[in-house]
Amino acid sequence: MGRLLAVIVLLCTVCPLEGGRTLRIGGKDFSFSITEPEGWTIDFAAAQQIANFVMYPMNTTWRESEVVAFARFLPKGTQETLEVFLENKLKEFQQRCPFYETGDVKLELSGGPTFVAKAFHCPSMRHEIVAVTEVPGFFITFVLSSNQRNRLQGALSPFRELLSSFLWVPRKSESEQPAEDKR
Repeated sequence: MGRLLAVIVLLCTVCPLEGGRTLRIGGKDFSFSITEPEGWTIDFAAAQQIANFVMYPMNTTWRESEVVAFARFLPKGTQETLEVFLENKLKEFQQRCPFYETGDVKLELSGGPTFVAKAFHCPSMRHEIVAVTEVPGFFITFVLSSNQRNRLQGALSPFRELLSSFLWVPRKSESEQPAEDKR
């Protein structure tokens, strides 16, 4: 019975969720998975200078797309809270754009972690929806961005699907493994 349950769990973890393929990525002390929404491409190599990964509609590139989503994994300080992180990011945005508009966004996600989401607009800059969550050791920031507000709104469904599929799985580092019993 235990083997059957393990096989079922394994099969469920490799099945695509709503649309495209489920991607699993591992690091030193963590792993996570996300599902590529149908009609979209998740690319880990294209924009390494600005993000951990980008997502854009198929048959285009992230640079040519009218709308793009990306994610950044930012290490958090030992005393840094999500509220302080968000305040600091808003101050940075205000310095770049003193005439900005911002507002809360209700994403209505199905499953996954809880995100704080805000819409940002700066005249002569891009429209963005920023969703942030906190996981052990990191703040994860997902951004949906476009030059056109209607394109941004049109991409909300795949963005919600991406966020709903996000699963963070911390792994213990080898230094935290229990010592072997030496009887």
